[in-house]
Amino acid sequence: MIMRPPLLTIIPLFLAVIALILASGTSGYLLPLTAVLAAVTVLVVLGIISQYMKPPAEVKQVPIENFYLWADIGESGAELRRLSPGDVEAATRIASADLGSLSSNADLLNSRISLLLGRDGFEELTQEKFNGQTEKLSEDLRGITKQLKKGFQAEILSSIEQCASQADRIANKLYDFQRGKSEVVHVYVEPLRRAAEKLSSDLRLAFTNISNFVKSASAGDESS
Repeated sequence: MIMRPPLLTIIPLFLAVIALILASGTSGYLLPLTAVLAAVTVLVVLGIISQYMKPPAEVKQVPIENFYLWADIGESGAELRRLSPGDVEAATRIASADLGSLSSNADLLNSRISLLLGRDGFEELTQEKFNGQTEKLSEDLRGITKQLKKGFQAEILSSIEQCASQADRIANKLYDFQRGKSEVVHVYVEPLRRAAEKLSSDLRLAFTNISNFVKSASAGDESS
């Protein structure tokens, strides 16, 4: 992106040009001094303007990495609190839909991290096989979503909790990775770290709400 030079740099240039014109039409001992000062002013101002016209060396290397496709579902599993303990089928559909959205978010996070592998400055991510960690998270979440189609099975809650821990570890590793790195690395990695952190938080909310519903449903079965 090319920046516009500020108006304050244009005004001295304009005045310097006028001074040169006036100096060329006058005579006397002030002529050389006026001409030299005006010429120096022109060169300085042109140098400043050229700096503004050049895009920053680092910023132009940063591609647009966005999360416009990120599914923001609010509080994961919040709708479960409105259901009665007997609405197990509806609860399963809600949980499956929310976790399906979180699974898509994990896929997006994985694809964005994969874009960094092999690039200069990101060798550590490749060495640690970082994409393998994000791929596993995506696969595990897809597996949970498929399991939910069969209802709330006992292992689902522990699987959700494990996925939340995976996302948390990914966020922490991204935080550690970018420490001491260049601004370019920070611009790449920080959105990914926040996304992993958000995914972990959403999964823990889903775990809490699903767990509470399962407990209430079990209590309802025992009392009936």
